Amino acid sequence: MSRLVLCFLINTIIICTAFAQKGKPEQPENGPGGWGSYKHESIEVIGEFAEEADGYWMYLPASPTPDSADVVVFLHGFGAHNPDLYGAWLRHLVNQGNIVIYPRYQKKLLVPIPFKTYADNAAKGIKDALAYLEKEQKVKPRTENLVYVGHSYGGKFAAYFAIKYKDYGLPKPKAVYPVQPGVIGFKEAQMKDYSEMEEDIKLLTVVGEKDGIVGDALALLIFNTAGAKQKNLVLSVRDEKRKKPKLDVTHAAPCAVDNEFKAFKRTNYIMRIGKRRSETDVIDFYCYWKLLDALMDCSFYGENCEYAFGNTEQQTFMGLWSDGNPVQPMRVFTEPVYPKKTERGNRKIGKPAKKD
Repeated sequence: MSRLVLCFLINTIIICTAFAQKGKPEQPENGPGGWGSYKHESIEVIGEFAEEADGYWMYLPASPTPDSADVVVFLHGFGAHNPDLYGAWLRHLVNQGNIVIYPRYQKKLLVPIPFKTYADNAAKGIKDALAYLEKEQKVKPRTENLVYVGHSYGGKFAAYFAIKYKDYGLPKPKAVYPVQPGVIGFKEAQMKDYSEMEEDIKLLTVVGEKDGIVGDALALLIFNTAGAKQKNLVLSVRDEKRKKPKLDVTHAAPCAVDNEFKAFKRTNYIMRIGKRRSETDVIDFYCYWKLLDALMDCSFYGENCEYAFGNTEQQTFMGLWSDGNPVQPMRVFTEPVYPKKTERGNRKIGKPAKKD
């Protein structure tokens, strides 16, 4: 073997080994967040009622079509009303056998109407979707097993509807999952505190360490004041030991684009940013998807609670890099958190401490 060939082989091995050491964990097969729980091969899309701002898209499991299914109400972020931004996550939920209702609540990014109508629009979309299912009898919704899920502006709605569901004629949720809940300067649907949340509703709130858009203020208010008896706050962190490949723990991290869910061609700058930043990866599988799956299992059936609550290894585990080393685990808070100011004056989530 010539020296040139030998050097080429050695360099190839070194490059491949280095690449493998940086490889992100794949979606697990088993457990919450995994693909092994998929029971349905296709999805029926109900999209003919989404033309107006108070309309909705709905996704039903098919092949085979179940007689009944649990219900996920998925509330998108501000301006992110095209479902393709969260398409991979929606597909994951429906393939497991859930009905997903995706209220539109806005037709354009900014329109000349009071912002307070957004919550009204979302509530109407949810009620109309459930009425459609009752009329058409395609798949019976198990509304006793319902969760409100929301990202950003939708996260604020999720917590709001968990308290105000009676006022809107909505089903009571067994669980609520505000992901990076945000204010974005609008006071609509924001409460002074969330103490009226009934104690039997399970609450799981997630924030990203590098979320520079909405930060953690509303998430902390919801978590600290909620009347829910069982609640956790989860902080998705970047892995300090790995510079490449980077883990996205910014505001766009929950986006998981699937173009098959694209409902219309026109986009806005929020959609474009979300698509540009989106990557369906370990943060989705082991954080956002896993935690929601576990929250639903725990709330609906009393299963997999150790993956949803308690600061357990199962809850915080983020998978293994391809070299076998663990990804830095999430941080979980089970008691009220009052972050102190840093030297630069910025708030930062730290260890639980008494309020100053």
